[in-house]
Amino acid sequence: MSPTEKRKAASAATSTEEADPSSSSAAKKSRADVPDAETTSDSITDVVSHLHNLLQTKEKELKEREADFDRRVKSFESTHPSIGSDNDVIQLNVGGQTNIAVLRNTLTQFEDSMLAAKFSGRWDDSMEKDRDGNIFVDEDPDNFSLLLKFLRMRMKNNNQGGSVPERHRPKATYEFCSMLEYYNLMQGVYGHTWVGDKDAFTCEEIAYGTLSLCSKTSDDSTPELTTVVFPHRLTGLKLLEFTAEFEKGATGSVGWVEFNDNGADTAPSCINLTRSYPNGVFLNIAERKAYGPNNNNNANTILGENLRMNHTETATKLVCRRVGGTHKTQRKYSIELVDGTKIDATLIDPEPNYGNCVLPIIAFSGKVTVSGLRYAIGEL
Repeated sequence: MSPTEKRKAASAATSTEEADPSSSSAAKKSRADVPDAETTSDSITDVVSHLHNLLQTKEKELKEREADFDRRVKSFESTHPSIGSDNDVIQLNVGGQTNIAVLRNTLTQFEDSMLAAKFSGRWDDSMEKDRDGNIFVDEDPDNFSLLLKFLRMRMKNNNQGGSVPERHRPKATYEFCSMLEYYNLMQGVYGHTWVGDKDAFTCEEIAYGTLSLCSKTSDDSTPELTTVVFPHRLTGLKLLEFTAEFEKGATGSVGWVEFNDNGADTAPSCINLTRSYPNGVFLNIAERKAYGPNNNNNANTILGENLRMNHTETATKLVCRRVGGTHKTQRKYSIELVDGTKIDATLIDPEPNYGNCVLPIIAFSGKVTVSGLRYAIGEL
């Protein structure tokens, strides 16, 4: 292009811009509208913070509603007291085959169970009865008799300051445990069987189905992790789900790890959940990391990090589930935070002949509340 032609082109461009100045300003505005990386990052942080605050608000509202519901229930119970006495003798017709006489307080000793609610005395007039006036219980006579035998033993042992030893509890079968689930008695009969170093922690049932684990402080006041597991060898029952809540200031890890369930009453002290294990998935609260299975003991498999939790400021609540797989196959396990963050991994279910099992495990310093147990009764 000749110099003359270049001058003409420049003059034309200038004329166009003067004729339509909005085209230049629009281009500048378009460039100005493109957010930089820092602005985008701040926006995402604001959204996440808003969602977290919203979740905390909803959780607070839910707790307030639960408290209000509890108050209403107590008010109802105070104005509609049980018409039954603990010493009432109740005549039962079980399955149309067996007639049983039992004290009311034997049936109602687990106050939060459906069995206790049914035989509280409020519903005696509305329950089904046979021609002789006996309350009809539509259950297998053998299974219900096993339950009554346990309840009677527990009543006697409680009066003497003891409990029913594990070896004297009913054998866990699918039919029996299905009946227990219906009456909300699984945890009443089989309880929480978390085991570990008995000198390192205390264990207390603070409500039906809810257990408080509290580690003991060493002499030098140095926080040490106490490890407990839920073995299935004692009852033959495996867990499908449990909820662990670390109180504010408590720390540790929780999840699922394979180890030998050979009958020992303590968890291996070497399992402190600070690195990946070949067949395990767990979340470390202090590190805010989730570890997955790794066949190389010299490396870690990180499934998640920088998770939204701060154990020094708030309690940390997690729900651990076995969410997939069938008996004697690979299974998927998950750990979920209250904000919806979910970590999952597939673990190998070992052959039972080797004595190894994938078991729920908690390593903690401080106080942890465990609740919401669900059992894999379909595998019995």
